[in-house]
Amino acid sequence: MTRIVTIVSAALLLAGCASTLPSDRGGDQSAETTQPLRFRDPRAAAYYYYSVAQMNARAGRLQEAIAALRGALERDPDTSELWGQLAQWLARTNEPVRAIEAAQKAAALEPLSPAPHLTLSDIFRRQRRFAESEAELEKAIQLAPKSSDPYLALAQQHIEQRQLDKARAVLLRLVAAQPNSAQAYHLLGRVAIDSEQWDEAIARLKRAVEIDPDLDPAWMALGFVYETRQKPEEALKVYRQALQANPDNMAFVERLGDVLVRLGRFKEAQGEVESLADSAPRDPRVWIKLGAIYYEQKQYERAASSFRKAVELEPGNLRARYFLATTLMDAGKDAEAQGELEKILTADPRSVDARVQLAFLYGRAKKHEDAIKALQEAVNLEPKRAELFLYLGTAYFRAQQYDRALASLQEGLGIDGKNRDLTFQTGVVYEKQGRFDEAIAAFRKVLVIDPKHAESYNYIGYMYAERGQNLTEAVQLIKQALDLDPENGFFIDSLGWAYYQQGRYPDALRELQRAVTLAKEDPTILDHLGDALLKTGRTEDAIAAWERALKADAENTISESVKKKIADAREKARRAKGADRPKAEQK
Repeated sequence: MTRIVTIVSAALLLAGCASTLPSDRGGDQSAETTQPLRFRDPRAAAYYYYSVAQMNARAGRLQEAIAALRGALERDPDTSELWGQLAQWLARTNEPVRAIEAAQKAAALEPLSPAPHLTLSDIFRRQRRFAESEAELEKAIQLAPKSSDPYLALAQQHIEQRQLDKARAVLLRLVAAQPNSAQAYHLLGRVAIDSEQWDEAIARLKRAVEIDPDLDPAWMALGFVYETRQKPEEALKVYRQALQANPDNMAFVERLGDVLVRLGRFKEAQGEVESLADSAPRDPRVWIKLGAIYYEQKQYERAASSFRKAVELEPGNLRARYFLATTLMDAGKDAEAQGELEKILTADPRSVDARVQLAFLYGRAKKHEDAIKALQEAVNLEPKRAELFLYLGTAYFRAQQYDRALASLQEGLGIDGKNRDLTFQTGVVYEKQGRFDEAIAAFRKVLVIDPKHAESYNYIGYMYAERGQNLTEAVQLIKQALDLDPENGFFIDSLGWAYYQQGRYPDALRELQRAVTLAKEDPTILDHLGDALLKTGRTEDAIAAWERALKADAENTISESVKKKIADAREKARRAKGADRPKAEQK
């Protein structure tokens, strides 16, 4: 728009005066004072209308902008740029026919300019007339073979249509025309990624950032390739180099933190994301990420503080509130956690996950009926979600409603017959009901689904040990469980108890003492330890172990039998002591 641009200063001054100059005549002047000045030079008038059009466009009033631009064209119909601008605005207001006519007019006025062809290409692309769009871009390339814009637009269009070979060919033409086009190498790298040509992608993207270290998307794509190829250390190196080139781009800090988290390097990740929080303290996503890192390190107070910050910044962010609630649960702050979960349900009454967590809280407080009710509501909301039946079945189990527990678990298995956890919990219920063979069958089915399920090996072995059956197999199964989880005190207790049932009392004592060390004050393990101590002639130590078991048995599951063992052992010790006294002393 050369002719218009040359008069910009004068036209703006005139345009500014035109709407405010009063009339020299008397009478009612209101109508005249709002009329633009009558310009002697039509080019000045054209620029006035063009300026009004641009102000309307910036304010989002495209129809008014188009009307003003037509006023400019009435006064200056031979300026190609005005027709090109009109074409673009008509396209945005969904008037493609008129937009095409305007763009073609622009091309006719300046046949050597690539700009109208770029505009026509964009209009055709919006209408999905891709062949015509490509033809216009090729015309633009012919008119400006050293300009990167038409090449990049054509390549991008091919990429959008998944015509990756065509896109690569266009980009190689651009590289031939402009060997130092960082954008060309970046897009070649993206095409290689989409084609899963990973080595080529790395080479192209490295070249892109070598040419232009400020090309952030190329750095990001290169890091993505290394992450995808499971090369996290290389990804970390890329993101750190990107930050050296562009220290203000916090997206690189975010990626750096995510990779470090996946590597389990939480301290390093914490430092990176804390710096991100300092730079973007008003971004709730940053506080959620930082809270997750604290949570992984079991720093529950700091995690809760971060999630609270996210909620304060964005009260409607239910994801952040949910993380806050689960963190409070792990910190043992059940009342606060319940309050947050109830706020979620107020905002979203259909939240299944909030109901599940609320049910866990009820279960922990032994409010079994409340837990069951919450989980029934969850099941009603998502009746095809198998794990909800697992949670509901477990709630019934804890309420000692075993038949209902089994019915719920079996309903879940009707949805997902190979669900490991549903199958395992079914075995647990069978065992509690005394249905030994069905329990064993369920646990064996779990091992078919998941041969590395340590709990099932242990359960079968312990059940055999309890009955004194298949003790050789019991020991073998429990050892398989310990191969998978060697420091599990409960598995070690099972092994010690199997040895006890085999009459291998020293071996049993060794394992049971180790189990107590790992599992601390578990009443059943202490009971077993007392039995083994008694069998090895350490009666006083046995009584001490049983007394510890009584203190640990908050639910009185073994109290009666243990009290009897203590009484019998004391009586036996008393008699033995009496038998050892000299006869004269006994008299």
